[in-house]
Amino acid sequence: MIPTLILNALAVSSLYIMMASGLALIFGLRRVMNFGHGAIYMVGAYLGYTIASGMNFWAALILVPLIMSVFGVLLELLVLRPLERRQQIEVALITFGIGIVIAQIVIRIYGGTPLSVSAPPLLASSVKIFGADYPVYRLFITVIGLCSVVALAVWLNATRTGMFVRAVSHAPDVSSMMGINADRLSLLISTLSTAFAGLAGVLVGPYLSIDPGMDVAMIITCMIVVVIGGTGSIWGAIFAALIFGFVQTFGTVYLHEISVLLPYLMLIGILVWRPQGLNFGGGAE
Repeated sequence: MIPTLILNALAVSSLYIMMASGLALIFGLRRVMNFGHGAIYMVGAYLGYTIASGMNFWAALILVPLIMSVFGVLLELLVLRPLERRQQIEVALITFGIGIVIAQIVIRIYGGTPLSVSAPPLLASSVKIFGADYPVYRLFITVIGLCSVVALAVWLNATRTGMFVRAVSHAPDVSSMMGINADRLSLLISTLSTAFAGLAGVLVGPYLSIDPGMDVAMIITCMIVVVIGGTGSIWGAIFAALIFGFVQTFGTVYLHEISVLLPYLMLIGILVWRPQGLNFGGGAE
């Protein structure tokens, strides 16, 4: 059972990494917590269901992140940029309201019945791992999560644009004096963040289910992960997502009676022990 639980934890952590890393990147640049991030994930899941039903899963996996990246451009140009001089709480409340409106529109279109997407035939089988059958699709999610972490690491540390993102996240005033265009970087980050959310939404369809409350559940999880990791710290968010996934998976099996409380207890413990969170380097570092 232990190897299976570890693999399950890695699979669910991969979804959390894709969601929380995008949220942390936006906060690192704009110092704003996007409470509509869960609704974006929900839209991605339902769009994935629609495209997979009309075409196939692979088309959804490609098209949905592209579509959601356009949504990210609109989010940046119509919401985040015009409100950049407003207080953080005001912008956070506006994104929260936008998230509620988006979720209600999705529910009005698709209804309140949970939906599911079948895994593609290539990933619908199982493999033997330590003598137990394990779904190939969950391994696929883990691989996608690992690839996203590697891609982020390479981009942030080995490219000129990535270094600019780290610089603006760490010292925005100094970066501005050096001629770095923070608005252009923010547009890129918003696009990447919503694309990641759309990708996670597509991946969750064959793994869990698509339902009207998925946006709330995911945004609560992401907020806990980002706070534990240290607001704005991308690597802290990734590590916190791994911790959260393992605590949630093992807690459901071994501490079933209090499994719902475990994430909140973990959050309280981290804030008491280390109020700034894990915060590996701060900003997008």
